[in-house]
Amino acid sequence: MTTVPALTERRSPWVVFTSSSDPWLASETAALVQRNGLVLRLDGREMRDPASVFRTFARELSFLGCFGHNWDALVDCLHDWHGPGHGDQDLAILIEHADDLLTSDFLGLFVSVLAQAAWNSNLRLDADGEPHEGRQRFAQHFLFLLDRTAPVAFTEKAARGRDVAVALSDGRLLVTLTDVDWPGGDPASAPWTAGPLSFADEEIRSGMTLTAIKSFRDQLGCSIHEGLDIVRSRSAFLRGEGAGN
Repeated sequence: MTTVPALTERRSPWVVFTSSSDPWLASETAALVQRNGLVLRLDGREMRDPASVFRTFARELSFLGCFGHNWDALVDCLHDWHGPGHGDQDLAILIEHADDLLTSDFLGLFVSVLAQAAWNSNLRLDADGEPHEGRQRFAQHFLFLLDRTAPVAFTEKAARGRDVAVALSDGRLLVTLTDVDWPGGDPASAPWTAGPLSFADEEIRSGMTLTAIKSFRDQLGCSIHEGLDIVRSRSAFLRGEGAGN
């Protein structure tokens, strides 16, 4: 099943990893601007740790001085943004040159936070899952643009984020939220696979690489090479987890 993200629609995927040369990117951002939406560009090379993530977002999106420089505050400021020129316009935030974020230890949390902010902006639901009166919905999506790294390489790390589910489609990595705490989102079923991607851990630990690859192919619908990339990433995580015990 193919899932095509849309920056002009209030639906998931909330976060997309794709190549900076993806023709879909040019088409969707042009359509968004044509509809009076905003496209903001941040430099992923500046985001070396959580503190620099907060500084970059605060500076480029002109957060108010009360911004708390933590993950919860980032969610709040993104879905209740009052930056220059913003009047409930649809918004796409592009994190360019994002390749080096693959080595960060906060990527899963970062992705989950962005997805939570987008869920809030797009759906505006109250605690009962009903539309929130008096709050305008607007499309908000986040894109990680990669210059030299295949999006699939980010799959395992992104899927570690809280309540995150992932899908691979047309060479892109797509992210949504699936938990019951996020009504109106997506079910943890095809094409989505809820993280963390631990279902092949036993095979990976036992050195059964081909079996592990098959598990990822069955779950994610990925190619053999993509499955191998995910196995390698998961294997590195499991080795680190073991070293920490």
